[in-house]
Order: sequence, then structure tokens, then C-alpha cells
Amino acid sequence: MKILVLVGDYFEDTELISPVDVWKRHDEIVEVVSMMGRKNVTSKCLFPIETNLTFEEIENKLDQFDMLFIPGGPGSFKILAFDERLNTTIKYFVEHNKVVTAICAAPMLIGRLGYFSNRNYTVYPGFENQILGGTYHREKGVVEDGNFITGKSMYYSIEFGLKVIEHFYGENEARALEASLKGEK
Repeated sequence: MKILVLVGDYFEDTELISPVDVWKRHDEIVEVVSMMGRKNVTSKCLFPIETNLTFEEIENKLDQFDMLFIPGGPGSFKILAFDERLNTTIKYFVEHNKVVTAICAAPMLIGRLGYFSNRNYTVYPGFENQILGGTYHREKGVVEDGNFITGKSMYYSIEFGLKVIEHFYGENEARALEASLKGEK
């Protein structure tokens, strides 16, 4: 599986690093891509991170990816929310029946486009009012509905990462990876 991760400055540190770590431990191909026009981005906690690529390098290669992931944090609603290329990318993944995932505030970026209509989702409390339609599950940390997987907050980052593995490979594979992460295997 090949995963496209889109980030802007001020992404939530844990929401990027934890799921990517989970997926890389499962030997997935993960491309962290900057929407900032440069490979160097700055996290919410002001740590500099170098991405694999810039969006300009992959914008015509979306067909190479199986899944889109958008981490939350202030960058998701203060920067990415105003980037039309993000909307176009989400639309491409949805229309090509690919998996679309986001955590914390970032599910709002998908839901505001109407893609959660008649679907279940979670999002960081307070952002649900920007989502068109659907059923908000405030009490759940991770929600999967069809090809959409949403996470509530950074606390659920590992559970979110494991839910993606379960989606693609089944529950047994996800539980085996979880046991390994816990040092039980």
C-alpha cells in the first residue's frame, strides 16, 4: 500500500508521526508531502520536519497512491483549509474510490465538502459544525465508514494507524501489529 500524507506548517506532531510510524512498521510506503512549496515544514510544537516531497512533485501522480491521510493541528484549519489543491486532491481520492483518512480537526476538511453525508465520522469537538451532513460520534476515538477513517484527537493516533492496517489487511493483521507495538510479541 502507498500512502499520501499531506501537511502544512503547524501540523499536530503526534498526529503525523504516530500513524506514519505504525504504517512504516508494517512496511507500508508512506510519502509525507508538504503543501508549503518547500520540503521543510514546522510542527505545532515548532519542530522542523523535512518531508519526502512537495505537492508540486506529486500533484499529477495521485493515481500512484492507495490512501490519503491529513493530520490535524492548527495548520489543517489555518493553512490547508484555504488551499484549493487540497480540495481537488480529496475529490480525486473520493471519486476514484480510494481510502481517505484524517484526524483531529482535519476530518472537517473532508466533511465540509459534503463527503460525510449519510456517513459516520468523528472530529475534534467544535469542528463538527463545519461538516455537512453525516452522523458525528463525539464519544468515539476512531470511526470507519466505507473508505473514510476519521480520528478524534492526537490521543487516538496509534489506534487510528492500526485502524488503517485493519481496513486494508483485516483485524488479525492489525491485532498482530498492535501486539508487536506493545512489546507483547
